[in-house]
Amino acid sequence: MNFGVDYYPEHWPEDRWSKDAKLMEEAKFDTVRLAEFAWSKIEGTEGEIDFTWLDRAIETLANRNLDIVLGTPTAAPPPWLTEKHPEVLAVNEDKEVVKPGHRRHYCVNSKVYRDYTKAIVSEMAEKYGEDERVIGWQTDNELGHPVCYCDDCRTKFHAWLRDKYEDIDELNNRWGTTFWSHEYTEWSQIPLPNDNPRKGPNPSLHLDYKRFFSQSTVGYNKFQVDILQDETENQWVCHNFMPHFPNFDHFEMAQDLDLATWDHYPTEIRESYKEVSAGHDLTYGVKDKPFWVMEEQCSYLTRDDLTPAPRPGETRMWTYQSIAHGADGIIYFRWRPCRFGDEQFHGGVLQHDGSRESPGYQEVKSVGNELAEVGTEIDGTVVEADVGIYYSFEQNWSMDTYRFHSPIDYEDEIASYYNALFAANVNVKFVSRNSDLNGLDLLIVPVLPMVDEFLQDKFESFVKEGGKLVGTFRTGIKDFDNHVTDKTFPGRLSELFGISIREFTPVKDKPEVTLSGLQDEGKSYTAKDWVDCIDPGEAEPLAKYDQGWPGDRGYAGVTRNNHDDGAAYYVGLSGEADLYRDLVSYLLKEAGIEPILTGDENLEVRKRTEPETGKELVFVVNHSSSQKSVQLPGKLTDVLTEKEKSGTTTLEPFGVLILRQK
Repeated sequence: MNFGVDYYPEHWPEDRWSKDAKLMEEAKFDTVRLAEFAWSKIEGTEGEIDFTWLDRAIETLANRNLDIVLGTPTAAPPPWLTEKHPEVLAVNEDKEVVKPGHRRHYCVNSKVYRDYTKAIVSEMAEKYGEDERVIGWQTDNELGHPVCYCDDCRTKFHAWLRDKYEDIDELNNRWGTTFWSHEYTEWSQIPLPNDNPRKGPNPSLHLDYKRFFSQSTVGYNKFQVDILQDETENQWVCHNFMPHFPNFDHFEMAQDLDLATWDHYPTEIRESYKEVSAGHDLTYGVKDKPFWVMEEQCSYLTRDDLTPAPRPGETRMWTYQSIAHGADGIIYFRWRPCRFGDEQFHGGVLQHDGSRESPGYQEVKSVGNELAEVGTEIDGTVVEADVGIYYSFEQNWSMDTYRFHSPIDYEDEIASYYNALFAANVNVKFVSRNSDLNGLDLLIVPVLPMVDEFLQDKFESFVKEGGKLVGTFRTGIKDFDNHVTDKTFPGRLSELFGISIREFTPVKDKPEVTLSGLQDEGKSYTAKDWVDCIDPGEAEPLAKYDQGWPGDRGYAGVTRNNHDDGAAYYVGLSGEADLYRDLVSYLLKEAGIEPILTGDENLEVRKRTEPETGKELVFVVNHSSSQKSVQLPGKLTDVLTEKEKSGTTTLEPFGVLILRQK
């Protein structure tokens, strides 16, 4: 386990640094991230590089046995750069230049900006690439925004299209440009998606621009990774993802990284623990191995409004929640809130006065002491799961091409299934197009509009090998050019699911359709947003619509199609939380998957496993400000206290158990 904090020595008098380092050591921190926003401090004037202050900061921290993670500072270009080269500035969807004065205002496709990126990253890598005090690097900071529509992007998009399609007639054919007389004769005629912002562009153009910008972002990150890997030795490279930033494919970017990390900030501090868990699991999934939290919230935040401060025990609880999901490194943001700038009230481990009496410091220090005792037992364990959720940024982009008039939100539907699995107390793994599905018994694939031969074969093989596959409405309706299929829905997957869909309807403005027959014959569920009218064909109806159109037509709403030991389920509607809860309960039983433990609501239960020995550590996390209980099967030992636990066991508000078999 690595345990540390994000520190900005450039914000504080140098005579304070040694005191900070001493307090960090006392809190049992072993790692500090530095310099990811320090470009103007390193290069105050173009070409005049000054590492002397950073050398002194690293030396001060290293003297207290603190390892260093260095950030490349490209997320915040200095004013001299953007003044000299305003062409590096991004252009937003409304065709407004993103002005300096904040951060992340550059274009990843700017050749000028890449030249400056190469210069500053190379200088840092040459200086610290063999420094044993530096264990790793973070590229940039929270890549993925703003999506840019500048002249550089226009030129490179046209070049990207030429490389992809080679012939403009091929593009016209695959984009369907005969619609509204859009057939192009020159590459330069092709607009960007924001050229007519009041109406959605050609869906194929829109999707290709999403792909282009994703690959541009991934390419900019790899540009930095290559420099670092060429110039460094025995140092890893990571990027700090924001897992639900939709503008680039995180799975693709992760292939270039040694380590995936993410920044943990609940959108609603009291209610977002399921969302946070999903962020952990998605970050684990992009490399299918343990990750770090590079920015772990530990205080109030500056957003549109000032968020509440964590209550006593809540930061500790978040820390162990992260570890339960596979975090092998916890880095708190930040050491001390800055007295100036945009994040004056983005809190830290210390408060503004820098005193060790900060309640946050005392709580984090207690966590450090605990991890110093139990960290070695967690080391080497991984997260294994029988349940997977298929996640695709590209499928999300396809749905986004109809963002102005679609009632379906891709991530909301993912969250609905994830939240139900969260409540069921089972480990969950996010998988992608190229993931190995071996080891999964149940795979949920929400909203998969685009299906090609590769995905068809992948899912058919999974089911034929005994897996339980769940598909949903809006699946199989398109090809990867974003064209609607000419096959009966769900297109290529009709035979796998054994069904036909010839009618469907949004129900967002008139939620009158109900479903019944799922496990409990007396219970019904109200459809929300969408209804697929399923003709079961070869499949077995598990639930039918029974009220409202199409309830009066006898259509199925949920079906199962058996394939030897495997089965393919189709869910034709979205609904409220009770639908997903009962549906997931049924599916887990069908797949023979038991909860890790059972307990009260607002308890989270997750498991980490030592692959070679099979040793298991079960984490129980209380997200509530009141006591909660969990039922234990037999005698277990709490690793944190070495006390034996059995039967009904109570957790204090925001309490944590780490259990091993005695």
